[in-house]
Amino acid sequence: MGILYDLVKEAKGNTEYETKIIRRFEPKIRKSLYLTRLENRDDLEQELKIKLIRYVRDYSLDNIPGLFDEKKQ
Repeated sequence: MGILYDLVKEAKGNTEYETKIIRRFEPKIRKSLYLTRLENRDDLEQELKIKLIRYVRDYSLDNIPGLFDEKKQ
């Protein structure tokens, strides 16, 4: 189970999967932190991880449009 959709789905009821999602995004987060000042990196990294967890918890898997839904519009 490595697909992001599946991880988000499982994270709805299990904080272990939230950790897996954070680990998956860590390379991107760290790469983005190189654009900031050194003294701000630790705080910003923590804030980005908190924001990521909030997005995962608030994301609604029920309202994802399918291929045919997009084609109708």
